[in-house]
Amino acid sequence: MNRWATAFLLVAAVAVIVCALVFIPLKAGGGKPVGSALFDFDPDDIGLIKITNGEEVVELRRTEDGWYLGPEPKDRASVDAVRRLIETALSTPVLDRIDAGELGDRDQLSTYGLKKSRVQFDFRGDRDLPLLIGKDAADESRSYVRFEDSRDIYLISDELVNLILSSPQDFRDRMPARLRPDRVDRVIIRRPAGEIELKREASGWQIVKPMSAPGSAAAIEGLLEKLLKLRIEGFESSADPGVMGLSEPVAEVQLFDGAGGAPETIRVGTPSPRGGIYSRLEPRGVTVRLPASIRDILAFDLASLRDTSLARINLDLVDMIRVTAPAATFDLRRKADGWVIGNKPVGREAIQKMVDAFASVKSTGFEPATVAGVEKSGLSHPALTVEFFAVVSENTPESPAGNQLVAGLKFGTKQDGGLVPVLKTGSPEIALVPEKILDVVPPDEASWLAP
Repeated sequence: MNRWATAFLLVAAVAVIVCALVFIPLKAGGGKPVGSALFDFDPDDIGLIKITNGEEVVELRRTEDGWYLGPEPKDRASVDAVRRLIETALSTPVLDRIDAGELGDRDQLSTYGLKKSRVQFDFRGDRDLPLLIGKDAADESRSYVRFEDSRDIYLISDELVNLILSSPQDFRDRMPARLRPDRVDRVIIRRPAGEIELKREASGWQIVKPMSAPGSAAAIEGLLEKLLKLRIEGFESSADPGVMGLSEPVAEVQLFDGAGGAPETIRVGTPSPRGGIYSRLEPRGVTVRLPASIRDILAFDLASLRDTSLARINLDLVDMIRVTAPAATFDLRRKADGWVIGNKPVGREAIQKMVDAFASVKSTGFEPATVAGVEKSGLSHPALTVEFFAVVSENTPESPAGNQLVAGLKFGTKQDGGLVPVLKTGSPEIALVPEKILDVVPPDEASWLAP
């Protein structure tokens, strides 16, 4: 190769290097026009958000069960804080632009604080979008920024910058448990008075401990709503459980979501001198201060969680109703075109009225269904019995063929005060309800027949 060819190749190589170092970086910013959005990405593609402010690094990392904060403090991240950060980034417009070509050389980036920035904001996903934060503009409500792979400079409002410069504490999850009331299917509450267990079943909420009784969906879900709406007032760096009353907590709540994992646990300790109540959250592993109202929320009367209705019957599951009175026993059977006694049509309104009355009447008290209590209430030889059956035509793995009892009610002797004792099949208690409930259960066939 002669020297002219060598010289030509040298000049070409220099041109390529200059193009790589100057021309390509100048155009890499994409030339975002004024008024357009600074960022353009799909939020679902983002797996990591990284903020570097000098020596301080904040990472927000997406996992299968939510966002997490790190490296210090290491904790759950606030879903709302992350969403606000992403939405603000996507809605931040370019207010002005200084093209890379307008800068004489790279050193002029220093004028805008963007040659070497202490603050860098990174979205990482399918592609990385590192943004450098520079100086404030003259009116101090706007800031200069540029993307790391470009020398185009953009002017934006300070809203995004202020979020980026937030304290790491501002990104911590302030919810005591990451559950919604409708996702909770079991609750255990431990108080000095004893343990309470509540369980959501197909038929609704049940009180499992310290008694077996139907629970009020409105009351239990109202309790969960109040508890899960609490917000953490502060985080404690010291975790001495003895000082905070957490070695022997005043109360403890465990919330299960049915997924089979560890429950969300809230342990309630003593009041903090700085306000609120010391509490420990597991398996999150943090000690916090919750509002003092948590004590009031957990000081409920167990009776307030009971469903005091006499019985809730799903008529769609019932094929036969048997009424047993001293004078006679008769069956009301479902047919394709309605209900009948024998071959005589029954007024459906009368059946619906009875079922609605059982659901709406409220028990005014309960007594243990002991042998003596049953005898005293006249329930060993009830004045009236109503039983609801599902008729299974053939054997199944769940139940054999025949009449399967859905619910049964025995009505005892009327008591002073206009009350009648009622024992529901399987219940450990006798309910006392207004005797007017007997008006919806005629003890003779004729009163059930359609007019």
